[in-house]
Amino acid sequence: MPFKSNLIGKKFGRLFVESKAPSKYKTSYWNCRCDCGVTKTVQSSALIQGATKSCGCLQREMVTARKFKHGHNTRANGALPSRTYQSWLSMIQRCTNQNLKCYKYYGGRGITVCERWRQSFENFIEDMGERPPGLSLERINNDGHYEPSNCKWATRAEQHRNQRHGNRYTVKHHNS
Repeated sequence: MPFKSNLIGKKFGRLFVESKAPSKYKTSYWNCRCDCGVTKTVQSSALIQGATKSCGCLQREMVTARKFKHGHNTRANGALPSRTYQSWLSMIQRCTNQNLKCYKYYGGRGITVCERWRQSFENFIEDMGERPPGLSLERINNDGHYEPSNCKWATRAEQHRNQRHGNRYTVKHHNS
């Protein structure tokens, strides 16, 4: 049975009904303009029951939001992941990826990333906050693990002072 109501001028989700669409079926169809500007023809029942709320842009946005809920791992418009996300990912790679040259100084020495940070980037950013410009992730105790109580954002100079050094020299001063 064809739909009798006039939906022109009504809004359903992001869709604004502009006109009735021709149909060879008994079901009524409507030409709708989405908030994003795309025009889409939609069946009456899909509009009224809320099954169709946009041209498809809403679904794409929801999928993107679920996939990148923290917004740091986006490559939209060619952008790289955030510096904070890169720090988190590099920390995990240094401790777990045996194919990296620097692995021997981290995972190879038994340095690990705490379970909370391995589980999610959201936990890491909750504990550490955004990476400030000019700083990078440092372990306060170089023999300690990557965990909230042993990490901070530090300058290159701070990190250089905190490096492990393989060779230790003692300088003796002679009194003349």
